[in-house]
Amino acid sequence: MTKPRRLPIENQLRAYLDWSKNIKQVTASTYINKTVILKRFIKEIELEDITELSNKAFDKWVQKKLIKKCKTGRQYNINSVRLEISVIIAWLEWLKDMDYKLKIKTRMIVKPKAIPSRRKWYTSNDISKVLNHCEELIDEVMIRVLFNTGLRAREFVNLKLSDIDNRTIYVFGKGRKQGWVYISEYTKQRLDLWIHVMGIKDYLWIKGTRNNYHKQMTVDGIRKRLKAVFMRAGFDDFQMHEMRHSFATDLRNKGADMDVIQKLMRHSSLQVTQHYLHNLEGDLCPVWDKVKNYQISPNHHSQTVYIRGEMISV
Repeated sequence: MTKPRRLPIENQLRAYLDWSKNIKQVTASTYINKTVILKRFIKEIELEDITELSNKAFDKWVQKKLIKKCKTGRQYNINSVRLEISVIIAWLEWLKDMDYKLKIKTRMIVKPKAIPSRRKWYTSNDISKVLNHCEELIDEVMIRVLFNTGLRAREFVNLKLSDIDNRTIYVFGKGRKQGWVYISEYTKQRLDLWIHVMGIKDYLWIKGTRNNYHKQMTVDGIRKRLKAVFMRAGFDDFQMHEMRHSFATDLRNKGADMDVIQKLMRHSSLQVTQHYLHNLEGDLCPVWDKVKNYQISPNHHSQTVYIRGEMISV
């Protein structure tokens, strides 16, 4: 039995994906995303050869995508169409570099207008409101630590007991670079309570299951927990990275200079957090204390811990 004939467009795509993986050496996640987007694209446009793709046909494909996406009622999907277009343009530009004669003019491709980003931070008043809707100690402690530190999601989920030294938490950030963050006295008290009640020995954020009691929580698991708390407080679609934005914005609103924020957020590039640089030497903990070590009103609704389904008051 003979194999079905591979269409020219499939060969053209395979050559680009092989180049992306072996020559450009994109990350595994980028390679997978490119593969999924481009394979779906060639299936939807129903062409045998990519060189036959016209601007009119491409615009028609974009319109179909937008209509389909808008029916879901989820705004961010328009931005996902923009991402797909960017991936496709990159492929088309590569084909031109490989001397393919394309009918489509990439410079004439117009992306749909991006939807403005929704709120990306919470004020200290917002956090106080959210804390009053915490029903379990773990939720309260996680929110306090996130708002105190501005940790990235992966840094946060991998915190261990050995990383804590009084009010200083040592973390390994991007590129395995070591840094440190600070927490308030009250947050430290609540964290110590969580550690004591749960008998933490290694990872800080654990959950109890029927078969594996001290199982480390995942980023997605923590996000889902906190999303439920934020929804009870009236804030929709919580994302963990918003707490990092909240940390930085709160510092700025309380008068911290951009160089202080840059150091406390452990950014390697000043372009991320500031337009100018002023050297700041010495221990940053007093600086953090000055602008962040205020006590968010204690939450009186998170005095419960659930262990193996048993409710324990703390």
